[in-house]
Amino acid sequence: MDSLRTLWPYLRLHTRQYVIGLLAVIVANAVNLLPYYFIRLTIDGLTGATDASPGTAGVTLGQVGLYALGIVLAAATAGALMLVMRRQIVVASRQTEYEIRRDIYGNLQTLDKAYYDRARTGDLMNRLTGDLSAVREMLGFGAWQIVNIVSGFATAFAVMFGLSWQLTLIVLAVLPVIVGILFYLARQINKRHTLVQEQNSLIAAKAQENFSGARVVKGYAIEDREVADYRAMNLELLRRNISLAKVDGPLRAFMSLLIGFAFALILLVGGRLILSPAEGGSFTVGMFVQFVGTLERLTWPMLMVGWITGVTQRGLASWLRLRELLEARPKVYDERGRTETGIRTLRGDVGFENVSLRYGDRTVLDRVNLHIPAGTFVGITGPTGSGKTVLAGLITRSMDPADGVVRLDGHDVRTIPLRTLRENIAVVPQEPFLFSDTIANNIGFGLEGRDLPAIPTGVSVVTTPPPPELPQQPDLDRVREAARLAGLAGDVEGFPQGYDTMLGERGVTLSGGQRQRTAIARAIVREPRILILDDSLSAVDTETERRILDGLREVSRGRTVLLIGHRVSTLRHADQIVVLDEGRVVEQGTHDDLLARGGHYAELERLQRLASDLDAEDQPIRDPEVAAADLERQPQEAVK
Repeated sequence: MDSLRTLWPYLRLHTRQYVIGLLAVIVANAVNLLPYYFIRLTIDGLTGATDASPGTAGVTLGQVGLYALGIVLAAATAGALMLVMRRQIVVASRQTEYEIRRDIYGNLQTLDKAYYDRARTGDLMNRLTGDLSAVREMLGFGAWQIVNIVSGFATAFAVMFGLSWQLTLIVLAVLPVIVGILFYLARQINKRHTLVQEQNSLIAAKAQENFSGARVVKGYAIEDREVADYRAMNLELLRRNISLAKVDGPLRAFMSLLIGFAFALILLVGGRLILSPAEGGSFTVGMFVQFVGTLERLTWPMLMVGWITGVTQRGLASWLRLRELLEARPKVYDERGRTETGIRTLRGDVGFENVSLRYGDRTVLDRVNLHIPAGTFVGITGPTGSGKTVLAGLITRSMDPADGVVRLDGHDVRTIPLRTLRENIAVVPQEPFLFSDTIANNIGFGLEGRDLPAIPTGVSVVTTPPPPELPQQPDLDRVREAARLAGLAGDVEGFPQGYDTMLGERGVTLSGGQRQRTAIARAIVREPRILILDDSLSAVDTETERRILDGLREVSRGRTVLLIGHRVSTLRHADQIVVLDEGRVVEQGTHDDLLARGGHYAELERLQRLASDLDAEDQPIRDPEVAAADLERQPQEAVK
């Protein structure tokens, strides 16, 4: 009942359609019984047995014609009503499917990094396809058949009681057995269908990861192992489906057996009533034929009871899985009463006041105090795991600090509307994500759609106006300028189709450096107030790095730029350099100031210079830290 209660807001949007459709089903079931009444009249008329008196007059040819016409009209009327039902209920179920998918996808867009760190893409896709289809089938064909079965039984039993209460009691004696079996199997079907869907999600996630990581799989030559893993997961799905079929399959056969047993009893008792009218009252052959025909109309609904039970239980189990997506909430959100909706623009002045962040028992940032004036080009460096990326994530509110305050233009970032905050910030992550689209559309991804109205949720698709059309291509002049500043223009112009070149999934058709530069261009083209580059120059050579830094210098005028990196060549031109270690700011100053102090930054510069010297001498060691460690192990004279 709780599942139906949570589905009601969607069903309520289509009340008129469901009412019309279900009324059509009820009337159609009553009309479908009329042909057997006309057949009864014809048989009894032909046999002269419309009652217990053998002297009763028979039927005329004209009456038979009218009865035949009545059968045709009843069939036509029932067919028209079923057409009305399909146009109402089936269409309503499709519209509800759209509305649920729209609302789930809309809610997924509001969820933050913490949610997607836990969720699996394949599982989300399976819920939005397989589970949603199960719910739609329950709301469409399932709802129709439930009302069809209930109204069919009600009208049929009313007619059968009017014909013979003795025969009707025989039929009723079979029903408790059917209900008991259905009650038990419904719970089993629900449980086993959930297990099947969970395994489907695992298989979808496995396939998605393998398709995305095809290069890694082939690079390590472990195709056979991956196929074996996938085979094992499919065998488990097969086992679970067989387990489901074991409770779903025998149901129909068992119900057919019970119905056949009921027909046998009716034949014996009904024959006795016809042959012994004194014992059974006025019960004619025509009445027996009408009774059997009416009961035959129940055969299909009885057989469908098992199937509909399975459909309903699968739909309810799937709806529970979909509700998890609808009810998921982000940890970072605009808090009512705290968010200042009047904030629309930002200058880019960033401040950290005693900011700390912990993951479980591990302290990632420890009482960080830092001020970055608007328009400053800041380099951030430090050992792996020192908190550089987390520091940037706090500015964009990918997470909130455990203690302290992060400020933008003097505002606590938790009071700035998330939409305003993220429209004024552009981030180039360590691992850039590119879409399977043209280079132009990838660069201009963030240009269009900022001013589009929000898509309404929880409303009927019938009353919702169509969304506005999006431009098919972004402003190419801005795209080309961003590509130039990111050092990508020369590469793109060398492609046969230029900016219309289609990229493979995740941009696999580009090199690592080209992907990074495309992501940088995508960030630059938005002209953000704050630009964050998280180690996004690691895959480019020094000459390309110089061109990109020159472009960033041009872009950074009047903007705040945070450049996270490990190479001194990348950081040395920053206005300020911040060095983190174990979640704390250990050094801050210009390149020359930090070298003069002889601290962490100076040591980093020394290690990279030594590694560069070894590279120049064609030594096999390339990594800076490995090179430094090797030199420190050599005798001091050798170093000199």
